[in-house]
Amino acid sequence: MSLDSCNLKLNISKMTSRNLKKIIQEWHKRSMSLLVLTGRRKTGKDVLLDHIMKKYLVFKHYRIAEAPNLIAKILELPLDRKIQHALFGVNKLLYPILGELAFKRRVVQILDREKPKFAIVETIRLKEEYEEFVIKRGGILIGVVADDKMRYKRAVQDAKNSLEKKDEGKMTYTEFMELEKMPVEKDIDWVVGRAHFIIENNYTDKKKYHQEIDKIMKVLGF
Repeated sequence: MSLDSCNLKLNISKMTSRNLKKIIQEWHKRSMSLLVLTGRRKTGKDVLLDHIMKKYLVFKHYRIAEAPNLIAKILELPLDRKIQHALFGVNKLLYPILGELAFKRRVVQILDREKPKFAIVETIRLKEEYEEFVIKRGGILIGVVADDKMRYKRAVQDAKNSLEKKDEGKMTYTEFMELEKMPVEKDIDWVVGRAHFIIENNYTDKKKYHQEIDKIMKVLGF
């Protein structure tokens, strides 16, 4: 599939199709080719990741939020959104010592140790993460967006089906949107705005969403 005939939403304001072709060519030449995912909560990043990992078997998966999730498990804390966001405060606590984001640093160290040819890094939210994985390491950035009301509907439904997040099933739309104001989300729109590809995922049919993901993967040479 050519970029010119592709119906995907490219960030044309940031690049031309020719520039993107060159970026993709250089991406394949790298010793480590990264796909980097970004997007707000319940836009469909988990579905995107699951589809790629099952259909395109060359990728290894690295998750920035794995570290706070492990901390929550060690402390025997419920893995709800408020606790997860609070644990991202470890970044701020350690920054004066490390001089960088602790959770980003962990993923970088694992990548450099394991050296996969193809890897997926999810989810980047902050400018420093963008600089590391997209600018410095030449990652291809995929952003996922969805209407706020759709995201809220998904969040409530998913929470009702989860024992760990059952209380979130009772939250109001206003409460859901308040979670968007957490410090860890402050750069998210800035990062999404710099994605090479953006998928507008307001689909209720996963098959249609999968088709949009496959279009991107075809453009990337898979």
